Amino acid sequence: MQAVRGYWFYAVLALALFAAWQVSLTPESLADPITTERVFLFDFALFLPALYFVYLRSRVSLKAAILRALGLGAAGIAFAAWLMPEGTGEILPFLSWLRWTALPLIIVLELAAFVALMRYAYGSNPQEEELVRHGMPPLIAKLLLMETRFWKRVFRFLGGRGD
Repeated sequence: MQAVRGYWFYAVLALALFAAWQVSLTPESLADPITTERVFLFDFALFLPALYFVYLRSRVSLKAAILRALGLGAAGIAFAAWLMPEGTGEILPFLSWLRWTALPLIIVLELAAFVALMRYAYGSNPQEEELVRHGMPPLIAKLLLMETRFWKRVFRFLGGRGD
């Protein structure tokens, strides 16, 4: 229960994504795509990024929280456009330029974070506490380090160095 309380945003995000996907499959969303588009834009471009900012504000610096919330908003616009039926909507077609300019930036930032995480995880002495201190959920940190130990052993075995 403590893990859910400490990482509540991810539970809310999963529920919101699933609910939006379910809404997009209903006949009502096909009958009134303009209202559906507005609901998706409010949820994914405003509400969820604002909640994410509130969630992150006590965990990271102000600049990092703003950048991550903006990234989630851009990803939310892309997700909303993906959920909408083809050829519908008033606002999302005008925001397509924003999606295609923000997406490469998000990919570069996420790739840099991934490379930094892998360098640390496959380094000489990675510590679970250090990953948790930087905001990673404890279970994910434990699983990541278990996987890195597994792959280090596999590569040592395949390289003929034994274990």
